[in-house]
Amino acid sequence: MSINCEFKYNKGNNVNNMKFCFVILVLFLFPLYAWSTSFDQGKESFLNNNPVEAAIFFEKAMIEDPRNENILMYLGISYVQSGFADKAISTFLDGADLNGSQKGRFYLNAGNVYFSNNDLEMALDLYNLIIEGNLSEKSNALLNRANILMNQNKLSQAVSEYKNYLVADPASTQKEKITRLIALIETKIADEALEAERLAAEAERLRQEEENRKASDAAEAERLRLAEEKRKAEEAARQQALMDEILNSLSTIGDDTQNISADSETIIHSDEDSDIDD
Repeated sequence: MSINCEFKYNKGNNVNNMKFCFVILVLFLFPLYAWSTSFDQGKESFLNNNPVEAAIFFEKAMIEDPRNENILMYLGISYVQSGFADKAISTFLDGADLNGSQKGRFYLNAGNVYFSNNDLEMALDLYNLIIEGNLSEKSNALLNRANILMNQNKLSQAVSEYKNYLVADPASTQKEKITRLIALIETKIADEALEAERLAAEAERLRQEEENRKASDAAEAERLRLAEEKRKAEEAARQQALMDEILNSLSTIGDDTQNISADSETIIHSDEDSDIDD
């Protein structure tokens, strides 16, 4: 469709002709103009650091073009900057569902929102989708996955993931920092391994000492038990000997009593109170 508005100088009709063509142009371009205006206004608000207002304009633009990846991307980021994490994640996932060229970026942004809210498992799931699907942003997903592993103190796995990241993005501007970080982590791992060995050896030494102490205590306890049994046996023997001696003495007294005869020549008379009156 074309619109031909040819203006010929005519003092009487020129103004009316211009008005007619202007109305035709406005009616023809209005839908595109309306969408472009909402999107452009949204970008202007976005660039002026007014994400709440920007989101309103981008929402209007989405009504006109709901499958536009750029609008969804701007809208999701505006939600992030406005503090609406759930809306941002939902918007990014809607963008990923379009299966367009920015699918990896949508997953990455959604994962980053989860990461910033400390939902590490959900973040990992989205990074894994990027890596396993070999989508754009794979290298960044590897880097973020390594950062999560560091956050979880899974140092060996983190080192492996950082190395994978450097392979995926050998020209990374962060290569020097990551290389230094890897060296520090590997040194820490080696130091921790040595410390673990030292602690294990110390624990074994203490265990052996404890076993020796217990054995020594057991031997001492046995010695004391035997000594006590010996003392008790000796005491019992002494008491038995004393009792036997006393019993023997009692037998001797009995024998002496029985040996006194009735016709003994020794008779003791008591003269007390024995006055006999003649």
